[in-house]
Amino acid sequence: MASVHLKSEPTSGCEWCQDASMLWLLPPQLCTVRRVRRGAPVYLATDNADSIYYLRKGSVSLVRFSEAGDKAMIDRYCTGSLFGNLCFCNGPLPTESIGRDIAVALEDSEVIVTTCESLKKNIARCPEKLFALLGDYCRRLTVARTRIESLVLYPAEERLARALLLLTAEQNHHCGSVILNPPMTHEELAHWIGVTRPFMTRLMRRLRNRGFLELLADGHLLIHRETIANAYR
Repeated sequence: MASVHLKSEPTSGCEWCQDASMLWLLPPQLCTVRRVRRGAPVYLATDNADSIYYLRKGSVSLVRFSEAGDKAMIDRYCTGSLFGNLCFCNGPLPTESIGRDIAVALEDSEVIVTTCESLKKNIARCPEKLFALLGDYCRRLTVARTRIESLVLYPAEERLARALLLLTAEQNHHCGSVILNPPMTHEELAHWIGVTRPFMTRLMRRLRNRGFLELLADGHLLIHRETIANAYR
């Protein structure tokens, strides 16, 4: 997982970049590119404590282990995501479990690494970039609240259906059905909604019987978003 300097075309002034992704926030001269194989950790022991990561290609899961060794998927990042940015918190975090977070590549991925200090200096030079960062935080807060609501209010079958809607939301550029991409195993989905692996298999069977999803010949899941949405208005 060698790192190389990120090369970028220079820009003048604080022009609003046509590429609205989080990549626009990063200082090109102070970034490195890290290529991570599927199943390998993204974070390295040599990373700065205030490192921030941008996923340029691929997908990454944020996994946390309890003191007893139980595993839970805390978050899932797709291409264009910025993560590791809890270092923006100046005061002590309300939990010590953050230190047990592990970011793992779900597929061969490419990650751009910089530091919180470099990012803050870059934003200070171009304050408009702060709005992009704020928009990203608002989106994440919405997703987090949706997940919490689902865990508290809904039974497991509905939690799974709503999770599939959430996981495919950014892929759905048209009405109808969409393939869950990148794919998730039954074990990963079980960790996502807080159930056991065997129970997840039963839940998937129920959702197939209700016409919410199909298992394609290549192993991918076709999610019928409109059918799910109509069932849980």
